[in-house]
Amino acid sequence: MLWLFPHTSPETLDIIHYTTRKIAHFTEYAILGFLAARAFRTSPRPAISERWLLICATLVVVYALMDEYHQSFVPSRTASIVDSLIDMAGGLTALLVIRKRQSTESA
Repeated sequence: MLWLFPHTSPETLDIIHYTTRKIAHFTEYAILGFLAARAFRTSPRPAISERWLLICATLVVVYALMDEYHQSFVPSRTASIVDSLIDMAGGLTALLVIRKRQSTESA
């Protein structure tokens, strides 16, 4: 990345790298939340479509925790509860935005 920003200090590059990675965590789980909501909201089964928010939120939280747990066994990766919290925030933010839009459209 130094070729792109040749006068940037290593500390600044570390901050950019860290921030980019955290934004990526948030975004990928927001996409997961969006896709889960799309799948469960349109289920033909009322038991699922009526509880889509709870099902999706549970899926996002469990997947975020399991992903970090899995990383604890991979030598080249580190597990971080902070990453899990960022993941959950991304997924839950997407779900809340969808819920808000749904309630606005039905009103």
